[in-house]
Amino acid sequence: MPAYARAQWPPLHDITITPWTQSQRLRDPARRLLFFVGTHRPWWLAHSPVPLCVSAHTLAAYVPGGPGMPIAGIPYVIDSGAYTEIRDHGEWRWNEDTYGGMVYRLMSDCGYPEFVAPLDFPCEPDVVARSGASVLEHQEWTLESYLYLAREFPHAPWMPVLQGWTPQDYARHDAMYRKAGVDLAAQRQIGLGSVCRRGSVRPIGVIAEHFARRGYRLHGFGLKTSALRAYAQHFVSADSLAWSQQARVTNLRLPGCQHAGPCNNCPRWAVRWREDVIAAIRASENYTPARA
Repeated sequence: MPAYARAQWPPLHDITITPWTQSQRLRDPARRLLFFVGTHRPWWLAHSPVPLCVSAHTLAAYVPGGPGMPIAGIPYVIDSGAYTEIRDHGEWRWNEDTYGGMVYRLMSDCGYPEFVAPLDFPCEPDVVARSGASVLEHQEWTLESYLYLAREFPHAPWMPVLQGWTPQDYARHDAMYRKAGVDLAAQRQIGLGSVCRRGSVRPIGVIAEHFARRGYRLHGFGLKTSALRAYAQHFVSADSLAWSQQARVTNLRLPGCQHAGPCNNCPRWAVRWREDVIAAIRASENYTPARA
C-alpha cells in the first residue's frame, strides 16, 4: 500500500481553527476572504479542516482510481505550478490537451475544485529570463492557454489569470482579455499572478486596488502575510505555501510532533500558521470588505 494511503491527519486539539465559510456579511474580516493553505501533500484533501491549494504536478502523481486517491472534503483549488515549471524548464512540458484531460480526471476522482489555473506564464524577471521570451509573449501565451482550455474543456472551472510585472503590464493584459471577448468583471474569479516574489508589497496594492475598483473578484497567488495585512480588502481569496518554507528555513518543529525533521510538511504547523495569517488580516486597520 502506498505511503499516502496509510497517512493519517494528526489530532488538532491544541489549535483553534477559524471556520472557512465565507460571507461578505460577516463582521469577521478574515472570513470575507477565503484563504487556501498550499500543500505538497494531496492526501490532505481527504482530512483537512481548512481549504487547500494543491499543485497539479503533485496531483498528477496519483494513479487514476488507485488506492489512496483523496476525495476532497473541503474547498480546494488546483494551481498549475507555473512559476516552478517555467523557472526550471523554460517552458511547459504539458500541452493544454494533456492538462485539460488530467484536470477532468482529477475532478472525477477528487471532487470539483473551486477553480483551476491555466498553463499560465508568470512574469517575474527571473522566469522571463529563463524562458528567453518577453513579458508580452508571456501574457499572450497565458491568454491563449485560458481561451483554449475554456473552449475545449468547458466543464472545468478555469480561472483567467492576469500576468505582468508593472501596473502598465497588467493594464495591457486586461485589455488583451477584453479584445479577446473575455469580460473579466463577469468572471467568478480572476487570478492575479506574479505577486508572491516581490521585494516590496506596495506594487501589489496599487495593482490590486485598480482591478478591485473595476469589480474584479481577485485571487492572490502566494500572497505574503504582509501583503494580506495591508491589502486583503482588494481580494476575495488568496493562497500561500509560505508556512512550509518558513519551517524549513528556520528548522521549526512544534512540540509534540511525531514526524522526523522540521514541520515543513506538517499539518499541525500549516493550520497553526493559517491562524497567524487570519490574525494578521483581522489586525489590519485598513480592512474594508471586498466587493461581493
